[in-house]
Amino acid sequence: MIIGHLSDTHLGAYAGEDEEREQDYYEAFREAIEIFAKERVEFVIHSGDILHSFKPYGTAMRALAEGVKMLNEKGIRFIYTLGDHDIPKVPSTPHPCILDILGLANYVGRGRPIVVRDIIVVGLYKHKRIEKENLCKKLKDIAEGIKQIDGKRKVLVLHQGITELHRSAGEISKYDIPTDFDYYAMGHFHMPCEFRHGNGLGSYPGTTHWVDWNDPEFSSVNLVDLSADEPKINRVRLESVRPRIERRVRLEELGALVQMLASPTHKRHKRPCLLITVEASRPFDPKPFEDLLSPSYIVAIEQVLREVGSEVMREAPDIDAELMRLAEVVLGSKERAEFALSELLEALNSEDWRGSVLEVVWKVFKDGRFK
Repeated sequence: MIIGHLSDTHLGAYAGEDEEREQDYYEAFREAIEIFAKERVEFVIHSGDILHSFKPYGTAMRALAEGVKMLNEKGIRFIYTLGDHDIPKVPSTPHPCILDILGLANYVGRGRPIVVRDIIVVGLYKHKRIEKENLCKKLKDIAEGIKQIDGKRKVLVLHQGITELHRSAGEISKYDIPTDFDYYAMGHFHMPCEFRHGNGLGSYPGTTHWVDWNDPEFSSVNLVDLSADEPKINRVRLESVRPRIERRVRLEELGALVQMLASPTHKRHKRPCLLITVEASRPFDPKPFEDLLSPSYIVAIEQVLREVGSEVMREAPDIDAELMRLAEVVLGSKERAEFALSELLEALNSEDWRGSVLEVVWKVFKDGRFK
């Protein structure tokens, strides 16, 4: 009993900006679909951030529909929830839900379980940190409902960060999640990881193609075996992912580095993305260097101007850490600083920021978090 699990496909990334890079995400998604079809999995779970934008270009929706249609033709169901990138900022039908309307897929983000063969699948869409109380209530309701069903494997699908795995990017604790499930199909973290929970096993498969430079360079999807007493995960690497190279040099070393990289010794199936960070005491024109490298790379040259006296600083400061330090000084405690830079800042960035801020502040006041 094998099921497929993928997440964070970000279809439509670079749309309207870079057609070559945009295709990377479609190709990785197509490769994942082909893996699931070849392995004849029972069904496929997508745990959110299907699209890169809640207002996608048509090409992204076409790539999604073609992949799901291929699975349907093999008798494989596509089951999904929504991530923050999929959810509109105003009340509206999210684009992936068109698949549900057409009968090509099953959306499980409302907490209502579906049964596929001998497996129960239930899930929730992405909830913000300020919605944690509502999310935890829904999870308790799901746990109560699941207890009424015996003799089947149970899978929970969530697009949430767990604080025990990543404190700053988490919205809920591991202990907020019920322990009644055999497999926890997670999304949101781009770094693949697994965790034990109760008698079950949870997994973030990561992205199908790296999105940011701090994402893992290699991407994969999960083949999850639910036939044994304990789930087993086989992580399958995706070969279509574009390679990348990152270098950091001083300006006086840039010419030699470019000459060395301009004649690559290995042929690659795709031009690698190349990011060169140059420490310089003065601005310079990167175009001549980029022109030399562009036949073999998708290249970007970033300039870091850091001068102390006549010496260029070797390391750029950690902006996030410095911001946190200054916030602690101003607000008087680390707890208040974390509140300001995560919960409050997230509310200020929302569409209805006035209402969101009032909700956050009122909740903090009621809970008595700060004396």
